[in-house]
Amino acid sequence: MTRSLFAGLSLAALVIGSTVSAGPARAVSLDQACATYAQKLNAAVAAGDTQKAKTIYQQGRERISSRFGGATCPNVTAPAGS
Repeated sequence: MTRSLFAGLSLAALVIGSTVSAGPARAVSLDQACATYAQKLNAAVAAGDTQKAKTIYQQGRERISSRFGGATCPNVTAPAGS
């Protein structure tokens, strides 16, 4: 009886744990990542926030490179003054 109770509780914990999680990670292509990166950078530039634009540019380059095996986004250029 103790084993079946333990097994039932373990199963319940797995089911509850799986429904609480944020869900599966969403796969993003390099093109999608570059488009999002460019949008964020352009928004900072358009707002006139030079420091934020520089930060977005640097962090974005590092993230894209690390997540896509050294790849870059050739359509994204450094903000003026970088």
